[in-house]
Amino acid sequence: MRKTGLKVLAVAVVFTSCVTKQKYTECTTDLSDCETARKELATQKLDLENKVLELESNTQQMQTKLRQLELDTSGLVRSNRELNEQYAGLQANYDDLLLSYKNMNVGNKKETEAMLNQLQEAQRKLEEKEKETKSLLSDLDKKTSDLEEKNTKLLELQSILDKKDADVKLLKNKIKEALVGFEGSGLQVTEKNGKVYVSMEEKLLFASGKFTLDAKGEAALKELAKVLEVDTNINVMVEGHTDNIPFSASSSAQIRDNWDLSVMRATTIVKTILKYGDIVPARLVASGRSEYVPLDTEDTKEARAKNRRTEIILTPKLDTLFEILE
Repeated sequence: MRKTGLKVLAVAVVFTSCVTKQKYTECTTDLSDCETARKELATQKLDLENKVLELESNTQQMQTKLRQLELDTSGLVRSNRELNEQYAGLQANYDDLLLSYKNMNVGNKKETEAMLNQLQEAQRKLEEKEKETKSLLSDLDKKTSDLEEKNTKLLELQSILDKKDADVKLLKNKIKEALVGFEGSGLQVTEKNGKVYVSMEEKLLFASGKFTLDAKGEAALKELAKVLEVDTNINVMVEGHTDNIPFSASSSAQIRDNWDLSVMRATTIVKTILKYGDIVPARLVASGRSEYVPLDTEDTKEARAKNRRTEIILTPKLDTLFEILE
């Protein structure tokens, strides 16, 4: 890597003697714009991940509320049954007292008045129980309605999540079929956390320390662009990754460090995908991660080669899901 850096330094010195100051200034400005855009896109990526976490949290909360509603409904049904039993007992007692009252000796005034008071008290209790029963029935109806509404919404959310998972698996299979000729050349297609990851090693795409695509890497991106052109509901995040060896550059070089290299490589891949596919540019994001997200932390040649890669992360749009949660 250091020998290559010296060679780049030598070439850059010769090359910069032929480049005007205006051209250098334009390149520096472009690089600054790319860095600004990278930060904005990284923020958008973080926002999307936070929304997905919020969605998963809301789904869990809804499931908890649904279980609580089921418990509340069960309790209300049990209370209603007990009140009905009490109501039936009071009604029978009332009927017995009324019959006794009719059969009483009219001349026994005290006994008659006592019986009348008992009848009035029984009537009062009966009316109170009727009110409690009506209140419980009303509460039960409301709880049942809420339960059905929550259950319907939960089923709708689950249906959308199931479809998203199915779409991710289908997308993964489409990409693997499109890139089957490049397997074994430093390319892997995997599925993780509801996303499809297309990981390409440096040897498939770029020469060491460069951000100009090799022919084989461009051919692979051309096939990937065909899939993305058809699947319009997929957002694309391109992340450039480097190893941890500092990038050697001259003071006039366009690339100054690993941050610049990772961003420039990601930008090159985004532009190549747009070149070969009729894709809305707003669906794509170019992001540089430099050396700070390694796959292998060992300080070996093999580990560094594994870390020099580009990851194309494909995420289904979740607009419909967010609309339901609003």
